[in-house]
Amino acid sequence: MKFTFLGTASCEGVPALFCNCPRCAAARALGGKNVRTRAQALIDDDILIDLPPDTLYHFHTHGVEGHKLKHLLLTHSHSDHLIPKELHNRGPGRCHDMDVDILHVWCSQGSYDAIKAIAPREDHVKLHLIKPFEPFTVGKYRITPLPANHHKGDEAVIYLIEGEKTMLYALDSGYFYDEVFDYLAEHHVKLDFAVYDCSLIERVWPHIIGHMGLHRIRLVVEKLRELGVATDRTIHSISHFSHNGQALQSDIEELVKDDGYLVAYDGRVIEL
Repeated sequence: MKFTFLGTASCEGVPALFCNCPRCAAARALGGKNVRTRAQALIDDDILIDLPPDTLYHFHTHGVEGHKLKHLLLTHSHSDHLIPKELHNRGPGRCHDMDVDILHVWCSQGSYDAIKAIAPREDHVKLHLIKPFEPFTVGKYRITPLPANHHKGDEAVIYLIEGEKTMLYALDSGYFYDEVFDYLAEHHVKLDFAVYDCSLIERVWPHIIGHMGLHRIRLVVEKLRELGVATDRTIHSISHFSHNGQALQSDIEELVKDDGYLVAYDGRVIEL
């Protein structure tokens, strides 16, 4: 499995569009890994996770060949993860000579409704309505959507992705629901790789429950280890950083040096 972080920021990006806070000013000055676009990921070369406003930039910057994409997994309908109208650009007159005739879009109810509202051509984009705890097959992977602790009315999900390696993609979720921990334990899941939402980074804001910082991530990792879902071989990674936390790459790496967490940056590739 090849996993690519195309974007690693929360909704504002880093530096944020109109912001001149010390973190954004530093990110502008330093550039490189400190410049972060809205969260998106790629599995191998044909499975895309989410469709944020920065998708076109990601494709150009990281060499993603959109005409080869077979599947799109959506986590939820918030605009930093889904721009439905981009799917119109996969229709007649807007793209030609694609290697893949139909892009299969896997999404829960909120994203499904948002896409249906713009009525993409079903001969180029095929929607599949997914439900939590109901696995489906995408190529060589068995994928199970699990309920995210994020936006209940939207049916936001995180993804358990199983093939030769097993990974958990858990952005835009706060501390996991008990039913998620139970599912992972009861199905004897052994994670090779996990990606956690770290929007808050070192800050602890009790009133924010739909995202995590390092405090809650450490609790999640501890629980996964207690259940035997995570082992000493599991790679734990953090992403989805906000400038409201500490979003500079070197500072985050310093914060987690004792945890051993892999700190994502735009364009980082993980070979599993």
